[in-house]
Amino acid sequence: MHPLHFSLLSPSSPCPSTLSLRPASLPSYPLFRSFNFNPSSSAWVCASGAGALAPPPAISREPVEANSVAETRENETGEMDKYREVGTISTVHGVKGEVKVVSSTDFPEVRFGKPGKRWLRTRDGGKESIKEIDLIKGRCNPGQNSWTISLRGINSIEEANNIVGSALLIGSDDRPELHEGEFYTPDLVGMRVILKETGMFVGTVVSVMNTKGNDILQVKPNLIGREEEDSSNSQILIPFVEEIVTEVDMERQEMQITPPKGLLELNSRSTVGSSKERRLMEWKQKKKSQQRLATAKKILNDMEQTHVLDALRLAPKAQKTSLAKQIASIDFRLFQHALNNLDKHINGLSEDMEKNFSLLLKNAMKISHENLLGKESERNKFHHEMREKGLELLSNSKAAIVLMINEKNKIGNSSEIDDDLRNSLSDIGEHLMGSQGRPFVMITATHQVETLQKYLRDNSYFGMDLQKVWVLEEGRLPVFSMTSDQSGSKVLFKSPFELLEAPIGPGGDLSLLSFQKILDTFNQMGIEYLQVCSLDDKSSIGNPLFFGYVSSLDAGVGIKVYNGNVGDGTCFDLIISMKHMNKISRDAKKLGFCAVAEKHRYVEKTSEGWVDVSPEASNLRRLHFPVYGLLNTCSLDDICFMNVLN
Repeated sequence: MHPLHFSLLSPSSPCPSTLSLRPASLPSYPLFRSFNFNPSSSAWVCASGAGALAPPPAISREPVEANSVAETRENETGEMDKYREVGTISTVHGVKGEVKVVSSTDFPEVRFGKPGKRWLRTRDGGKESIKEIDLIKGRCNPGQNSWTISLRGINSIEEANNIVGSALLIGSDDRPELHEGEFYTPDLVGMRVILKETGMFVGTVVSVMNTKGNDILQVKPNLIGREEEDSSNSQILIPFVEEIVTEVDMERQEMQITPPKGLLELNSRSTVGSSKERRLMEWKQKKKSQQRLATAKKILNDMEQTHVLDALRLAPKAQKTSLAKQIASIDFRLFQHALNNLDKHINGLSEDMEKNFSLLLKNAMKISHENLLGKESERNKFHHEMREKGLELLSNSKAAIVLMINEKNKIGNSSEIDDDLRNSLSDIGEHLMGSQGRPFVMITATHQVETLQKYLRDNSYFGMDLQKVWVLEEGRLPVFSMTSDQSGSKVLFKSPFELLEAPIGPGGDLSLLSFQKILDTFNQMGIEYLQVCSLDDKSSIGNPLFFGYVSSLDAGVGIKVYNGNVGDGTCFDLIISMKHMNKISRDAKKLGFCAVAEKHRYVEKTSEGWVDVSPEASNLRRLHFPVYGLLNTCSLDDICFMNVLN
């Protein structure tokens, strides 16, 4: 079996050397591979067909010619010249000075069969020199990856022997014109690699390895926010075959992949060093997962939730894995804190909190909406200074944005993006355009993540640095029932071997930044302030005056409200210092929460098996951590208010 090769660049070539995106193996029937042009996205999409009469447009490349010697060399005159290597002179042929050249180009007919100017790179005593030479003629050697050529001035065996081992070069700007849908290897370098199924950013292509089998993309992985013991030499190797690379979009500089299960994980392991080191890392990762599950099981046992452990023990293999993952992902710090303090839960803002807010509002900075947007701030010296201070923070990439998309901004499917969401994302992208170093996090419901990622990808991330963009699933906690005397609780199941869970709320979602190691990344980046806001028309995302105001007061938390109305916590706009965010991650047990009474259908394990339960009373509790619950972690002196009047 041999890989299928074809090219429209040299259809009649007796010895083609085209390397193109190909099937992994040749089937028994003719299979031709093409990339069909999608006008709506300027992308080339993989398409295959059986029994075609002629190959459709292929993606062809000039791999080694483009990869290996698109480099700058300094000649003796000190000028900088650029060349690309197309072959190496291997042996002398005959007695008239002809030589054989081993091809390393996709265009041998043009490079070795067409007379014209070429260059020879030779080495003499360790010194490299490049000289111009004319190619007179050339002919292909059938069955070999070589050509026999005649060069002007090389007329004898002795003269031919002197250039054996030399590289034959062309000018770096000498590129044959490609057909629509074709591209060169260097054009792949720098492309973003996207996982088609989820929209996850995998990494960036750094080079292409040309092998006798399939060409291999070398991809530098996206390590932001990921736990890596040693990422200095980390890379992912992805075969450049049609089963894996399904779309190449030159305009957006990205390609989509559908790798087989385990390929990315295998690559991660294979770049860690020796097999002993890889086994050690695998063992550590497995051990860590086992320890996390063991800790979770111990906590559940201490909480007298043994029915969950019984379900885990009795679950079939597939459900056991899923349930174990669900159990291990529970934030038990928040869950235990809430269950142990149900009598202290808050209903909206407590009376003390309302008094504190009233006091803070009296001392709040009052500003018109026009001034906030900078339309009149130049007239007010204080506003101008605050704005300049905020601009300095933003331009020096000392600020990050966390956008929380609540139920009001339901996404639905990709064709039903909410107008508010679409407009807000466009505005955000416009504001962050060109700000390469500013991190951006979006937290949304599980079922919305893929659609949001696709929307961002389809819009080229609105110019944001996608290596510093995260789309996270909102946190969830188990729903539980209360005993009749309110003295005990029981975690519930949505279906057999699946826990009933509910969103944790924006206050609890902040813990995701710590759990996902994003907070550590922010600290490493030198981020000083974090804006946490809901997606609505009252949020001033990246507003320099707001940032400058909070920074000038050295406040731990800054809250912006409109007309003195704090609201119910579904719409919010806060700026939190990284110093205080680090404190929150350590003192999560101090976060304020609500225990919301609700009715949910659930299932329960009995002696007769699993049975459906539809409670008549609202005896179930859903834990909710509102955003203003984080104010329990700081003193009034650390909080400042901005009251926008309109």
